Amino acid sequence: MATVTKTIGATGRDYATIVLWDADLDDASDYNAGDDAVGVCYDDADFDMNGDITLDGGDLDDGSGDLNVKTLTVAEGHRHDGTAGTGVRVYTSTTAYWRLYPVATHAIASADDPFPYIIEWIDFDGSDEGFNKQMFEFASQTAGSHATCCIRNCLLHNHESRWINATVYDVGMFNNIFYGLGLARNSTSMIGIYKQGRRYNSYTYNNTFHYVRSGSTNGGASINALRQVQNTTQTKIKNNLSTGHILPNSSSTAIYGFYAIASKTPFSNTTRYSHNAGDDSSCIDIMLEGTVGSSLCFTGVVPSDIYVSTTLGSEDLKLKENTGSGPNVIGSGTDLGNGLNVNYDITNFDRDTISTWDIGADQFVADDTVGASFAMFVD
Repeated sequence: MATVTKTIGATGRDYATIVLWDADLDDASDYNAGDDAVGVCYDDADFDMNGDITLDGGDLDDGSGDLNVKTLTVAEGHRHDGTAGTGVRVYTSTTAYWRLYPVATHAIASADDPFPYIIEWIDFDGSDEGFNKQMFEFASQTAGSHATCCIRNCLLHNHESRWINATVYDVGMFNNIFYGLGLARNSTSMIGIYKQGRRYNSYTYNNTFHYVRSGSTNGGASINALRQVQNTTQTKIKNNLSTGHILPNSSSTAIYGFYAIASKTPFSNTTRYSHNAGDDSSCIDIMLEGTVGSSLCFTGVVPSDIYVSTTLGSEDLKLKENTGSGPNVIGSGTDLGNGLNVNYDITNFDRDTISTWDIGADQFVADDTVGASFAMFVD
C-alpha cells in the first residue's frame, strides 16, 4: 500500500488546519484501505483551537476498510528545539479550552506492529485554560482492546487540569517534555498523566515531567506526575525523569512523581520498571515498594543543577552538565534500542550514536542545536 503525504499550514498548504486534514482521511478518492497517511505541519502560523476536537479519520467512506498508520508530524526545519515557541504550536487564543481525542481506527495485533496513530514534534500549549479539561483524552477508540496511539517528541505544557488521560484506552509516550501543570489551580488532587500502560507498545520511555503544582493547603492534597493504572507484562516504565512538583504547607509530603495504584508487584520487576529518577522518593518508595534491587532508579535530583532553565515562562528542560553535588541523570539511563524510534530524543539526536543513554527526554550533547539532525521519521 501507498504512503499519502499532505501538508498542513496557513500558507499554500493542502489543508489550513489539522482538523481539515483529519476529516479528509475518510475520503476514498484520496486513500485506499491499508494506506499510511502522513499530515506534515508547517510553522506558517500557530494552530488556534478550542473545544473538544475528535481526530477519528481513516475509516474510508466507500466501505473498503481503514487506513493503516496515521502520522501527524512536523516538517524538517519547522520543529521545536525542545523549548516552547520554537516550532509548530497548538494553542488557544480564547479563554476556552481545547482538548484532543485522537482515535485509532484499528487494533495492534502484536507488539511488533506500528502504532495506528502517531502524533509527534508538536508544541502543545495549554494556554493556562481553567476549564478542568484534559489536553489529550484516549477514551474513544473504534477498534479492539489493543487500539493504542503514540505521542512522541512533543512538548505539553501550561495546562490547568491534566496533560493526558488514558484510563480507558492507551497511549505510548516516548521522549516528551511535560511541564507547567496547575499553575493557577488549588485542586486537592493534581494528576498530570493518568494512564493504563497495559496494551501493546503503550510504554512510558524517556519522558521528562516537571512542575505539577497545586495551591491547596488541604492536608489530604496530593500530586502525581505519572499515575499508573494497570500492572501487566505490557507495563514498561523506563528512563523517565520527574522533578519540581509543588504543594504548600502540610500537604507537601504527598508529592509523587511516580504513582502506582492497586497492587504494585509488577513494578518491582526491574526488567519492566527501571532507570527512573526524580527529586522525591516515589520512584523507589511507591513504584518499587521501597526496594531498589537492580532497577538503578534514584532520588534526590536537584532541578536547577541539571536543567538549562527552570524559570517559569522561560523553561528549557534540556540537560546541562550537573552543576551541583546531587545525582546525575546524564549517562544513567538504559539503552532501549531503536524500535518505535525511541532512540531519537527531544531534539532528534540519535542515541544510537553514543554508548550511554541519559534519563529523561533529552540526551545531553555539548550543543543540542548542533547535535540535532532534524530528520523526519515516519513508521
